[in-house]
Amino acid sequence: MNEYFVGIDVGSSKVCAAIGRLDKNAELSILGITSVSCRGLKKAIVVDIDSAAESIKECVEKLERMVDIEIKDAYISLPGGISELVHNTGMVAISSEDREIRKNDVERVLEATKLVSISTDKEIIGIEPKQFIIDGYDNIKDPIGMSGLRLEVEAEVLIAKTTVVNNLIKSVNKAGIKVKGICLQPRATSKVVLTGEEKEMGVALVNVGAETIDITIIKNDNICFTSIVPIGGNSITNDISLGLKLPFNEAEKLKIKYANLLDDENIGKDKEFIKSSYNDEHSIDYKFFKEILEARVEELVILAKSEIEKSGFYEQISNVVFVGGGISLIKGVTSFTKNILKKTVKIGSPEYVGAANPIYSVAVGIVKDASDTFKQSEISDEFYENVESTSIWEQKNKKDYENAGVLTKVKKFLADFF
Repeated sequence: MNEYFVGIDVGSSKVCAAIGRLDKNAELSILGITSVSCRGLKKAIVVDIDSAAESIKECVEKLERMVDIEIKDAYISLPGGISELVHNTGMVAISSEDREIRKNDVERVLEATKLVSISTDKEIIGIEPKQFIIDGYDNIKDPIGMSGLRLEVEAEVLIAKTTVVNNLIKSVNKAGIKVKGICLQPRATSKVVLTGEEKEMGVALVNVGAETIDITIIKNDNICFTSIVPIGGNSITNDISLGLKLPFNEAEKLKIKYANLLDDENIGKDKEFIKSSYNDEHSIDYKFFKEILEARVEELVILAKSEIEKSGFYEQISNVVFVGGGISLIKGVTSFTKNILKKTVKIGSPEYVGAANPIYSVAVGIVKDASDTFKQSEISDEFYENVESTSIWEQKNKKDYENAGVLTKVKKFLADFF
């Protein structure tokens, strides 16, 4: 298989891009991954298409130089917290004479779940099947090949504001990249940072970015709850900047270099004061620096815990997994947050060579999700090669969902805008 998959994670502070390929054994390998500073987004929403497009273009060009491959199209993701989950059910009769359930039956029943009432400023962007039911027998994950008279599905219908999705796609297109598909960010991320057992038992996936905390509850391998908190790692940097009277960029450098939540017993007297590169004459009280750090991290974790408790799944989850660059890279963050959350805590990183970093979790997850859907649906290379810049969204003869996976082709949805 020579199909390349490119995933672009557009965040408030940085754009990350990853490229992967399936080998002869259909195993995914990550060929390259990179990131650049992002402009044009506020709290995960595009507010300046031109600036966002420039950042995306810069990131893609950097990735192209790294792997020596021209990139023309990519997959992107939508944060779970800015999406709305609407529970709905669908039911269809099995169409074949032998009563065997085929792919078109699954597609029809998923289509039936989209019959929900939504406001005019929102659109359906995908379907998250929770379980299929055949003639009253439930808890079926994959009904294809089974026999029955009636097929039902319980699913979560993913709904997002039209303008949010449209502006994100326009930003990517303006960077010279065609959007091949959109996936739900937490579902894609879970594929590379969570084990199957964790997704079955119940886990809270907490993506702490620069300006937002995206919280997702996954149980029985289903997304049960999503929420977004409009505050992130930049609040730590901002307080360091104000408290120590430093420019924001210098405060960020100090946070990256010295942030440590471990006990002070491990810190010698040489760390009593630290120097800022902003002013060589100015020494900073490390204890005061750490007090600010602890207070702000505690605030972010308490906010995340509050959202998890509101979901009603706090007692049902076994652990909490942090991803993103907001707090995941701070030393001692797992033990510090464990005391607050009263749950097992771990930092989620993709287990791929060169990409084992929590800030790359989303980008690698998008690539993984795209490659999984490609394998499952057996989409031919000719389909992607022959698609024009906008015709992918207008292929009426192509099915909306080649597979019941999370990757959403959003063809009909985007046809309204191009």
